[in-house]
Amino acid sequence: MQEFLLALTLSALPVVSNFMGAMIAEALPLSKQTLGLALHAAGGVLLAIASTELLPQVVSAKPVWTTMLALFMGGAFYVWVNHLLNSSKNRLRGIDGNKAAWAIFLSITIDLFGDGLMIGTSLTISQHLGVMLASARVVAHIPEGFVTNAEFKSQALPRRQRFLLLAALIIPVWLGAALGYWGLRGQSDLPKLIVLAFTTGTLITAIVEEIIPEAHQTQDTNGSALAFIGSFALSILFSAYLE
Repeated sequence: MQEFLLALTLSALPVVSNFMGAMIAEALPLSKQTLGLALHAAGGVLLAIASTELLPQVVSAKPVWTTMLALFMGGAFYVWVNHLLNSSKNRLRGIDGNKAAWAIFLSITIDLFGDGLMIGTSLTISQHLGVMLASARVVAHIPEGFVTNAEFKSQALPRRQRFLLLAALIIPVWLGAALGYWGLRGQSDLPKLIVLAFTTGTLITAIVEEIIPEAHQTQDTNGSALAFIGSFALSILFSAYLE
């Protein structure tokens, strides 16, 4: 039980850093250029996580077709949820014809679930691995929290609702940690990789279909491209030095 409490504590760290990013967005004046920089940075961080940390694990499965099918199903799940958001956007308060904030919030939710899953599962292997993964996620979630809160602010969602949504992010990360620790503890690698592949599919689809296109609809500058590749490189660098 003590090790499970450690899993909950470590998995909560990305939510704390996400909230820190949101507070930065709350304090800074909102502009299209600032929002564009943050969106590009968040896209770079998420792409780095998906391409360098998640995908290598997913393709290591045997047989690999099982995880590729799960990856496809994850992407299809995101498309389905996105369709629901599209069809009901006029009924959702704060959307105002633009579902980007909710799509970003969904992608952050998926990412945090994946974080919890990996942290919970890794602690069944070694505490060092769990601490390393949790530490790597702390930096990654600051720009994500900034983008999420900035998008909700731009759509005039009340502050109380924004903070409640940000606080609710603890739910998916703890669900992921519980599943990784209890649900997959003692299992073979294949079930863990299938769940991870599903999460990866949803995340990649969110990056390509929502976050990057929305970033290009803001005030694009050369700095935006540098923010994207810079956050991508820094995220990989940070993870590498923690190994």
